[in-house]
Amino acid sequence: MDISRQEIREKEKNFSVRSATATMALCAIVAVILVLGNIFDFLMVPLSLLVIIAVVFFCAYLLSFLSRKGVLSPVVPYAITTASTLILTLALSSVGPLTRIPFFLIYFYIVLQPALLLGRIHGLFGIVLVDVTYIFMVFWTRPQYPETHVGFEATKLILFTFVALFLVLEFDKNLRRLQRIRYVTACAEAGDLTQRINDKEKDEIAFLSKGLNRLLETESAIIGAIHEIVDKLSSIGEQIASTAGEIASASSEIVQTTQTMTDKIDQQHDDLNMTITTGKTLSEVSFDVVNNVKKIEDFSVGVSTSAAGAMEQSDSVISNIELIGKRYENLSSLMAQLQDVSSAINRIVNTIDAIAEKINILALNASIEAARAGEYGRGFSIVADEIKKLADSSQGSASEIAKIIKQMVESLQTVAVSTEEVNAAIKDGSVVIKTTADVLKGISNKVLELNTAIKNIKDVIATEEEEITNMIKQIESSYSISEENSTAAQQILASMQEQSAASEEFSASSQELVSMANKLKEMIQKFTVEQAQTE
Repeated sequence: MDISRQEIREKEKNFSVRSATATMALCAIVAVILVLGNIFDFLMVPLSLLVIIAVVFFCAYLLSFLSRKGVLSPVVPYAITTASTLILTLALSSVGPLTRIPFFLIYFYIVLQPALLLGRIHGLFGIVLVDVTYIFMVFWTRPQYPETHVGFEATKLILFTFVALFLVLEFDKNLRRLQRIRYVTACAEAGDLTQRINDKEKDEIAFLSKGLNRLLETESAIIGAIHEIVDKLSSIGEQIASTAGEIASASSEIVQTTQTMTDKIDQQHDDLNMTITTGKTLSEVSFDVVNNVKKIEDFSVGVSTSAAGAMEQSDSVISNIELIGKRYENLSSLMAQLQDVSSAINRIVNTIDAIAEKINILALNASIEAARAGEYGRGFSIVADEIKKLADSSQGSASEIAKIIKQMVESLQTVAVSTEEVNAAIKDGSVVIKTTADVLKGISNKVLELNTAIKNIKDVIATEEEEITNMIKQIESSYSISEENSTAAQQILASMQEQSAASEEFSASSQELVSMANKLKEMIQKFTVEQAQTE
């Protein structure tokens, strides 16, 4: 039950302040009484006593001031007790023995106050000091007051001593009991709940001790229960923290997986959108291809028709050329007979003129057909031009024959040669025209094959266009589903992110719970509750 130096200083400070105040009050009361005694002539005191009282009052005030400021010394309580005793003794020395009796009781206050506040040593010091100063005062004032009865004063002082000693010891006993209570409460404050107070008295202090014992037992039971709860709470908190950590980790992985899935769904959504765009573009291209194929088909039909017309015209030209060849053969025969039949010259001239006209028409038709035949008819066009020129020449010659009949005979040989050349040219033209006709037949056949291929292409493109349309519809349906999946995935991702945040918050809360449980465990570990010890 050690008392700390700080507690002793606090007790001394409290005693110093209260005792200094009491001393000042005592000085004031004594001074008032002495002044009144001098005024009303029932006390005769020297002026020096009032001066001493004033000095003591000032010293008490100074001690009170210094004590409140924390300026203390272990001798201050003894000094205050000594000063109070001396002041009262000096005051009593100024009155008679009978007058001293009621004021004598003030000694009890001077002795019992330090005993109650500071302990029996200060009380015993006060008793000894009062006995010594009072005995000295009795013998010192005996000549002044002859009525002083030494035996009565001694008896009074002995009674005071025994009563004061009894009270000091009783105060000390109660003070020690209170100190035991304070010690047990200090142990409880330090965490030791095993201390108990064994006080067998039946007063308030004993009841206080028993109440404190019950309080400590209740607190021990509470601390024990808290120990068990904290242990379980710590274990549960660690399990919760571990589970929360696993949940947070799993939630984080799920969020990452969901994020990846959402990205894939968004990518699929974009790919489907691109596929729809590509399909529509392909459908437009197919439509353009169909239009172009239709144009090609129309053009090929026109080419086929033109080739058929050209073939018919070439057959007609061939027939006419063969006819011309036969007539030139007849002309050759006639030229051979010109020498014998001059009378038939006019008729022959007319015939030549008519033939020239027809040749001119045929040559014109041949030029037209050759122009239609294009590259293949270029040679035939040249021959036709030559035929036209020959026809014109023959027609001119026929016109001149009538004028130069006489010269015709001379020129028959030349005409015969020219006729042979024309006949050869006609034969060559006939060969070229036949070749052109064969080429046109080949072109017509190829055009027919082209028409068949174009029809097949149209059928294939139509089928593909139908398939593309169906594919676009399916892709658009998949696009709608993908868009719904993307929205759902975004919602799932947001939900998982919220769940992950909640898991992290739950993990942090569980960690905080474990930390709080550990702190509470550390706080209650300083309490000792295993075995109660009696003081």
